[in-house]
Amino acid sequence: MKIGIMTFWWSNDNYGQQLQCYALQKYLRDKGHEAFLIRYYASNDVVSLTPLWKKILKAFNPVKLCRFIYHKVNDKRVQKEQALNPRYFEDFRKNNLAMSETIYNTWDELKNNPPEADCYIVGSDQVWNFSLSNSLEQYKKVIHAYFLDFGSKSVKRASYAASWSCSDLPHDYIEEIKPLLAKFDYISVREQSGLEMCRKCGRNDAVHVLDPTMLLKADDYRRLYNAADFEKPEKKFVLFYFLNNKCDFNISSVYDFAQKKGLEVVFVSGNGLLDPHKKTFATVEQWLYLVDNAEYVVTNSYHCCVFSLKFNKQFGVLPGTSEFAGMNTRFDTLFAQWHTEPMYIKHGDFSVLDKEYTAAEPVQDKIEFFAGSEI
Repeated sequence: MKIGIMTFWWSNDNYGQQLQCYALQKYLRDKGHEAFLIRYYASNDVVSLTPLWKKILKAFNPVKLCRFIYHKVNDKRVQKEQALNPRYFEDFRKNNLAMSETIYNTWDELKNNPPEADCYIVGSDQVWNFSLSNSLEQYKKVIHAYFLDFGSKSVKRASYAASWSCSDLPHDYIEEIKPLLAKFDYISVREQSGLEMCRKCGRNDAVHVLDPTMLLKADDYRRLYNAADFEKPEKKFVLFYFLNNKCDFNISSVYDFAQKKGLEVVFVSGNGLLDPHKKTFATVEQWLYLVDNAEYVVTNSYHCCVFSLKFNKQFGVLPGTSEFAGMNTRFDTLFAQWHTEPMYIKHGDFSVLDKEYTAAEPVQDKIEFFAGSEI
């Protein structure tokens, strides 16, 4: 079966994004399917709804003007840092992923020239997370793209471990999504809370499945980094992988913890995080090695948490706060799947890192699509 996968893929500093994309494709190709990534850039379909007169007024508002300038300057700094310190994510994609020849810059391009496939799968990652958006009109085209509103009616449509990462949506979003979700032949979600979101959108038949990174074995990932060449730390270390999501947390406390343990800190950032600390700009393969060989792992990343469990590491998770608090359901589901207690670091308390825990890796031997038929 020829399968086109719609997921997040374009990041140059989010390791989990790359590995979930890799894992689902590898799983399907190992089963004999012709799976490939549909290269769609969602950011081009996000519409600015601010009218010109409001933009002009904002330009004369000193607070908003300063905020605008800050974000523009910060974006330039991120781009400069990434250019000076490449992580070679594009090389990873070229070496490990089958990708559509066409790059789809908009939903309109997907509709007008849909990728040829017998089946479209959307997922995994937060492809259905619209909780941070301001209005339906701003993200309407993105919604239609990630709810597979393109291609022939004869093409099968499915989601695999799609994440809503929220527990509610405005009524107008739900009404927009209902007719799109009704066309799906199979629906699965990554979090338990996603089942209720599907029910709100008219589907009571969604199932809860594992993130695709858990479909592969630990040695599958070790083979990736064993085949690569990169610099390895000379001393024992704490891996600190931190995404640019809001957390009630002081980065310096990681260094204090490591110093007490007589360890180095290997700090890898993601999602455009900038700060004055020295960082390691790891390749995907190097990042896997760092997780597997760390004495401790401290992170606010879902997928770093997955790999910490898969590699049986001592680790702690920094929960999100403010608008990112809703994403903590990902961790709650993950801990339940592995039958382990929550491993949260709260209020600067690192004691969870030294706590002995038992975890049972969840097993999912197959994906059953379309009235129970295995894919």
